[in-house]
Amino acid sequence: MKTCACTKHTLDSESEKEQTMLNVTDHVILTAGPTISHKEIEYVTDAVVNGWNFHHSDYIKKFEDTFAEYVGATYAMATSSCTGALHLALLAMGVGPGDEVIVPEITWIATVSAVTYVGATPVFVDIERDSWVMDPVSVARRITPKTKVIIPVHLYGHPVDMEAIMRTAETHGIRVLEDAAPSIGAEYKGRKTGSLGHCAAFSFQGAKALVTGEGGMLVSSDKALMERARFLGDHGRDPSRALYNIEIGYKYKMSNLQAALGLAQVQRAEEIVAKKREIFSWYRQRLGDVNGIGLNAERPWARSIYWMSSLVLDKTLGFDRDTFMRKLRERNIDTRPFFYPISSFPMFKGVTVDNPVSYDLPFRAVNLPSGHERTEEEIDYICAHIRDILGVRPGTSSTSQPTGWLAYRDAVNKALRDLKSASRESLSASSLPLNRNGLRVGRLRPLTAASLDDQQEIRFLADWREASQQWFPAQFPVTLPGTRSWLEKQVLGKDDRILFMAEDKNGASFGHVGLFRFDYQNRSCELDNIVRGVGATLPGGMSLACSTLLDWAFTSLDLERVYLRVVSNNQRALHLYQGLGFHEVQRVPLMKVEEGPVTRWIEVIGQPYQNVERYFITMKLDRTR
Repeated sequence: MKTCACTKHTLDSESEKEQTMLNVTDHVILTAGPTISHKEIEYVTDAVVNGWNFHHSDYIKKFEDTFAEYVGATYAMATSSCTGALHLALLAMGVGPGDEVIVPEITWIATVSAVTYVGATPVFVDIERDSWVMDPVSVARRITPKTKVIIPVHLYGHPVDMEAIMRTAETHGIRVLEDAAPSIGAEYKGRKTGSLGHCAAFSFQGAKALVTGEGGMLVSSDKALMERARFLGDHGRDPSRALYNIEIGYKYKMSNLQAALGLAQVQRAEEIVAKKREIFSWYRQRLGDVNGIGLNAERPWARSIYWMSSLVLDKTLGFDRDTFMRKLRERNIDTRPFFYPISSFPMFKGVTVDNPVSYDLPFRAVNLPSGHERTEEEIDYICAHIRDILGVRPGTSSTSQPTGWLAYRDAVNKALRDLKSASRESLSASSLPLNRNGLRVGRLRPLTAASLDDQQEIRFLADWREASQQWFPAQFPVTLPGTRSWLEKQVLGKDDRILFMAEDKNGASFGHVGLFRFDYQNRSCELDNIVRGVGATLPGGMSLACSTLLDWAFTSLDLERVYLRVVSNNQRALHLYQGLGFHEVQRVPLMKVEEGPVTRWIEVIGQPYQNVERYFITMKLDRTR
């Protein structure tokens, strides 16, 4: 069978397009996969080179503090695994032989393994048919005088109904340990998972949304619990005497190298969660109209991270889950089954349960490719083959239209595309007027494809970049071909980025400014490429240009806030931004790295290992300025 690169083609015939999508890709589309950026590489490299001796735990401390702040907990302890975090939490809560711990029937075995480590008895409860997480009604039925802890698992990134769980726990004097392993960034009624129970454990295993290879985190706002967990997790050492142990403890530490990777990941958490949610939205748009299958649900009070986009087959379809998975594998689409009911495993033979949903739904459910690197073209391919296997007419989308932040994303991207696709004749109408004291003194003209053939325009961009090199995080030899390629691929080729040329009333260009890095869910973006031209012809022109663009962004694009980043020794720029109403929200030390002809300023985390020459300052402007 002919192979293709699994990309979306523009074809004249819809049927021809459908047939192309049903060709078989020559590479396996994997179920999971992380996102690793330059930031992760820089942090880990720094930890490898400098993170020893007095700096052996710098990244661990920073990772713990940043993670605790992100989830809304007071304390955090990085561990070698989520299993270790669960184990320490149960020990710190005094759970042991004779105690019962309520766990969901459907979860990864680690949840239950930790219970057995401390000698307690796991009590299995059912899951909800729509959300696939622990059923609070089933929990309430299994409470006994021996019940000491409830472990709700936010399965596949969807939160458990924590108010119901906490009410039951408080009624019976039971503690709650959230297994939040697959739900970093998920929210229950506006609060992050991990901040809702008495303590919580997270996972950074390689298939999770945030990764450190292996690793975990224990979080809590209970000081005594966390102190006990830290003591037990460090071999029971006496904190007042070196190398003296007063109890048998455990070795569950995370390394500084892993923490460096984890710090970069949690700093990008919202970006990663947004991509997970976008991947699921692609599945929903393409499969939402197919009878006989169910997709992940999201309760009105929840924000799921859709760690795994998943599909449940109706019994009426006529073939089983394993056959469905095999047919997808034949088309180079990797999948994995739902978790099995844990009480069905041989080590729990003889355990009596009454969990009908758990013994039905998982055997009809699969996890679809959900890794961060998945593209919309790949989801097109996957969904076309799912429809073909199920005997549904091939297609790439359903009749439903995006709603919520997805609809907002599409509207913003269309507005930016329309500006960038303006013809020479319509540029005046698409430009933003620069007005001062009621008089028009210039305009912001969007750069379009026509600029690629305008040698003077390219020369302006190159010369201004060259003159402003010292204020950019990367400095390198500037060329005309390189500038043209940057404009074509990084500005005009991006749906969520736009650049305006600032011109005076005579049409003379005196600088440029743009918008990029849109966060559609939070209605924010960054002010970008704010560069003054050499020999500016309009006094105060760049301040006026930035103010005009911000007003347009807040009104026409309905943004709520705008960010920017500037180096600390660029006092002229700082004065301009402060005058516009921006205020500082973060300051990160930078170190200078020479790489041949390229100079980079990279972030230094924790106590700087080099003499800091400058900082990267993040500033924010809210709509109510």
